[in-house]
Amino acid sequence: MADIDRISDLVANKDFKEAKILIVQELKEDPQNAELLKLAGLTNVNLQLWEEAKRNFESVIKYQPEDGTSWFYLGNCYEKLGDLISAKNAYMTVVKLRPEYMEAYKNLCIILLKTGDTDTALIYAQIAAGFDNDDYIFDFILGTAYMKAKDFEKAIIPLERALEKAPDNITVINSLGTCHMASGNIDKAIPVYEKALELAPDNSMAYYNIGSAYQIQQNHEKAIEYLEKAVELEEDETFLQALAMSEVKTGDFDCALKHYKQLALMCPGKENYKYNIVTCYEALGEYETAIKMLEGMVYVNPKFILPAQKLASLYIKTNQLGKAKELYDTIILKNKVSADILHQYAVLSSSLCDTETAEKMLKKVIRMEPGIAKAHKDLGIIYLNKRLFDYAEEEFKTALELAPQDFEILFEYGNYLYSMSKNSEAEEYYTKALEISPKNVLALTFMALNKLVMNQIDEAYDYIMKALEAEPEHEYVQFCAGRILYAKGDYEEAKRYLVRAVEQNPDIETQNTLALTYFALKDYEQALNIFKNINQKSPDSVSVLMDIARCYESLHDNDNALAYLDKVVDIFPENEDAHEMIRRLS
Repeated sequence: MADIDRISDLVANKDFKEAKILIVQELKEDPQNAELLKLAGLTNVNLQLWEEAKRNFESVIKYQPEDGTSWFYLGNCYEKLGDLISAKNAYMTVVKLRPEYMEAYKNLCIILLKTGDTDTALIYAQIAAGFDNDDYIFDFILGTAYMKAKDFEKAIIPLERALEKAPDNITVINSLGTCHMASGNIDKAIPVYEKALELAPDNSMAYYNIGSAYQIQQNHEKAIEYLEKAVELEEDETFLQALAMSEVKTGDFDCALKHYKQLALMCPGKENYKYNIVTCYEALGEYETAIKMLEGMVYVNPKFILPAQKLASLYIKTNQLGKAKELYDTIILKNKVSADILHQYAVLSSSLCDTETAEKMLKKVIRMEPGIAKAHKDLGIIYLNKRLFDYAEEEFKTALELAPQDFEILFEYGNYLYSMSKNSEAEEYYTKALEISPKNVLALTFMALNKLVMNQIDEAYDYIMKALEAEPEHEYVQFCAGRILYAKGDYEEAKRYLVRAVEQNPDIETQNTLALTYFALKDYEQALNIFKNINQKSPDSVSVLMDIARCYESLHDNDNALAYLDKVVDIFPENEDAHEMIRRLS
């Protein structure tokens, strides 16, 4: 007969290895002995031999199906072996057999939460709380079940009860703080998390939780203070990611770059960290480094659109427009792309003077997403350049309806009205644009030109001086300043700005205005040289030929003046000014 007493003593004294030796021997002689099988099961549980323990307790319940304790240990075995469904059924059998078996309720509720059956977990936690109102665990389980169900407001009450019963329990404190956070009560969450920090000053999660709360409040400086401590205590991916995000928000891209590099080393398979590194390099102005990284990312994974978009934008920033267009061609060919990407492609095509592609893409964008105001504005610009004025006006007005306070749309509609010689209306829209962006150089410049056309010279001068103050080296602004000063009669100042403008961009219009200024200053030789240079590029320009003739007349060289006047008459026989000069000089 089995020596049950001796084996029981060994188990009681935790001498499980010796107990197991005896049990194995005894079971050979009496394999259906329920008491011996129970002792075998307990021994194997303590030796963490879960499969053997499971077989022991399965045998016990065949002979003693009403044995709640054996069902409980069998549930433990199933749980350790990952068979949660069988574990749940075992614990449910326990609480049916022994309704006040608290450990069974605890384990059952935890498994129900793990398997997502929050409603059933709530039921059993409430039943258990009725038996034992002093144990915090069932209030905690209730709170956790509500949290799993995303009902954070309901979770707060049982968690507060749990905290009253277990005031030093860090897990309960953190769960309560999380519920306050999820309910939008950040001011309540922070003191709760601070209590956790008081109880466990080296708890990295407590620092992270407080940092996260400050992040939600957009107080990123304070968030960094706590998140840095969390990372010091534990180099956790979540902590580092949160810290880097706040560093980006505060503009500390050097530190963010360092932490995103750490994350990329920790998680080499996560492309988003590499992308964030690129974003930091871009913010730091290290475009070439960013481009090299992106080129590698795009080569490895051509279907990952975000890096390809970023690479295209950096190509544009570094004036590699051809490369940008090639990349967009590839993106659009190989992927189903959004309206935003097509819009970017249209803008790029327009920059490369491929207006046909730009127009085609913009029309496609508008068909896909009619509410993209800037697409209507950009199509309006193309129609304006093609002199399709009615179509242009329709697109600009649609853009204005969609985004009446958008600076670019107000400004471009002002330009449309200016081009249509509707100067009073243009002034209205330039004014609205400048209310939004008072220091925008182009808006100030075009307002100045509009005032010039309206013969409001002093106001034109005031606006162009503001533009020059913002960007004193801007070639077009210098040219416009020269035009306005010429109209104002301040030829010396006009000359100063026009010379600088010609040095940067010797186009015909700028040279012509400079030549007229020299003429007004009676420096006829300089004026003549510039007009002749323009004449070589535009030999049939009647106005230039007339200006050359006037220069020669002022230099008392009537023969050359008459020679150029003859050219004018050959091109435009009805030119009365030319005939008048010929009569005067002959």
